[in-house]
Amino acid sequence: MNEYTATLRTPLSHPYRLSGDWQILPVPLDSTVQLSSLPAGGWLTVPECAHLQPALYPDRPYWGPHLRAINEQAWLYRRTLTVPEGVPYHRARLRFDGVDYFAGVWLNGQPIGQHEGHFAPFVFEITDALRPGENELLVRVTSPWDAPNPNGSYPIDHVLRGLVKGLYEHAEGVIPPDVNPLGIWRPVWLLLDAGLSIDRVRLQTALDGTVTARLTASNATGAAWRGTIELDAAADNHNGAGAQAVFPVELPPGTSTLEYRLSVPEPRLWWPWDHGAANLYRLTASLRDESSAVFDQHEETFGIRTVRLERSPERFTYYLNDRPVAVRGSSYMPGLYLSQFDGAALARDVALARDANLNLIRVHVHVSPPELYELCDRAGMLVFQDFELNWVQDTSAAFEARALRLQRDMIDLLGNRPSVISWACHNEPTMVYARRDNLERRPDPALYADALQYDPTRPVFICSGQMASDWQRSGDDHSYYGAIWSKRYTDVRWRKPRLNTEFGFEAPAALETLRQHADAWERLKHLEDVIDDLWQYQAELTQYHIEHFRRLRAETCAGYVHFWLNDLAPQVGCGVLDVDRRPKGGYAALQRASQPILPSLEHDGKQPIALWVLNDTLQVYPGARLVWRVYGADGQLILDEQTQFDVTANAAQQVLACRWPVSPAACARVELALYTADGSLLAENMYQHPFQPSPRPKGYPWKFDTYLGCKTFDRPDAPSMADHNINGLIRLVPVAARENLAEWGLRQHMPTWFLSAVARVAAWVMG
Repeated sequence: MNEYTATLRTPLSHPYRLSGDWQILPVPLDSTVQLSSLPAGGWLTVPECAHLQPALYPDRPYWGPHLRAINEQAWLYRRTLTVPEGVPYHRARLRFDGVDYFAGVWLNGQPIGQHEGHFAPFVFEITDALRPGENELLVRVTSPWDAPNPNGSYPIDHVLRGLVKGLYEHAEGVIPPDVNPLGIWRPVWLLLDAGLSIDRVRLQTALDGTVTARLTASNATGAAWRGTIELDAAADNHNGAGAQAVFPVELPPGTSTLEYRLSVPEPRLWWPWDHGAANLYRLTASLRDESSAVFDQHEETFGIRTVRLERSPERFTYYLNDRPVAVRGSSYMPGLYLSQFDGAALARDVALARDANLNLIRVHVHVSPPELYELCDRAGMLVFQDFELNWVQDTSAAFEARALRLQRDMIDLLGNRPSVISWACHNEPTMVYARRDNLERRPDPALYADALQYDPTRPVFICSGQMASDWQRSGDDHSYYGAIWSKRYTDVRWRKPRLNTEFGFEAPAALETLRQHADAWERLKHLEDVIDDLWQYQAELTQYHIEHFRRLRAETCAGYVHFWLNDLAPQVGCGVLDVDRRPKGGYAALQRASQPILPSLEHDGKQPIALWVLNDTLQVYPGARLVWRVYGADGQLILDEQTQFDVTANAAQQVLACRWPVSPAACARVELALYTADGSLLAENMYQHPFQPSPRPKGYPWKFDTYLGCKTFDRPDAPSMADHNINGLIRLVPVAARENLAEWGLRQHMPTWFLSAVARVAAWVMG
């Protein structure tokens, strides 16, 4: 028998959760389902809401051929579905909240439907196939590997990615090469109703309190239905006023789109946490018949707010509710297997981001569980939302059509979230200069145009990174000075982005974390004595970049998104938290440099240049006092000075140029403190050896472990990425020269026309 968790939502609408284990069976990937010949034995048992990799291999979920083999097969999921006795219904449907990645569904031997995409809920009608009592539900699930690309180079275009799915085989210290999540990872529901439902509500708000609701309703009764739509917008987390209205409605058979407006008096606006309260409302839409009986209800939590990105060739500025807001962010994926992250785990991560003084997370190349966005809405945490495309993807018209459908699913799923302030259609589609078809042909132009049309309330980026010259459609910047681009992190000083959405440095997990995983420890134990040094370098680079971008608010820059918050595997990665959320050195630097109010020392790594105060709050501080102290190598105080001035609200402010009467070489530590006029401490900052910056660690970024999919620094037996899967003639060039040439190419901003010409020539040469 099947166990249910039942919620009686309305008198005539009954959702039942199909809880309990699934039976699973592997079958050949290219086989068709022969329902008459399914074996009686050999079925395994896995819990509901679980990806197969951690379910089957809980102690080995990160690397190895046993993981790769999971995706080389199809998996049949089977369970008994029992219809509750005595429940009247006109229509029966199945709702899947998340299947990763392709799903085919049968009920009692009848094909019900197919679906693609790991994050989007989908519903199939099963009225005719459903029998009283017990029913057999069968789901075929696949998430296949992409075919090798013979002309590509690992890890960027060794395959042309054919799934509309960012969370698989990303390598470069992010997603290990054998990981491609697969499974029914969210709940499945049996929906029994009277044939009427509100299936979707999209909301648009204005600052005067106008709420426009666009409802999609369905009528499966076979006849026109008359009744009312009741809308109730009530305060959710505050005591402000709400609004209610009742509208007559006639629903013909099929699907209808309806639009209504409410006016909320004296609206409480939604703000990011550093600008105000994250005020939320809850809209309840009810279908009632002429006797006021409720046939269906739909609830949406929303905030009254507007967002726009003012773009120009000179600068970008985000405006929330017509107020400029500087974004301070970090990129984020919860983990390799989203099924392992419940509300509590996601709440922990949002708290870690908030404790790091961030007001934004970039949900990087994937759509996270819905609970994350609810948490961000309530925490006043902004979200820069990526679509599911990363690096070099399929260029066919068929793939474009699939991507368009799933991008609309993303916007439908998240469009009412006040925390979501931008869409980005594709991450780094031009990582290989010779491949620009995604950006210039398919699918990116169509995705960009459709996102603009489907959601005109948010700014859209056709892609993120490497398109700074295209400021109208893109314009953000990725900067990896001191990491994969150059040997000195201070080189970023000459970069003036309009918005920076990636920068960072890879560092190993905590020693305690590495030792818990034999595969990682065997390949990374040579780092045991240098982890602290690598963490220190990550901290220096992180602080220097953030303060540079924050000072640029006065000239060009809307803010920054650091790369990234937490690692997904126990290895070497850009996270400032390791996979177990143990902080690396970069976390404290991210936290300190992201303080909403921050005194800052501008320097070039050789000498001091100026003192700044960076204030992202609305508070003015007249008569504030900035104190700076310089200490020598022996800890002796060698300079103690201060100045008084008025701190400007919501701005980057240069206080004075530095003309210190001490040698920069003598400065071992610099401390800054900002006080209010009455002597209360506002903020502190500190620099260790600022004029003797640490060099980029040896072996980085080229030494690489292909099994782990991460950097290894100076491990002697590790190959160089510049030596992997390249043309034999290129191998005649010394590897060090190839590495230097690749770094030069990565950091260049060459004209778009030139890159397009290179891509066309390369395509012609490769046939």
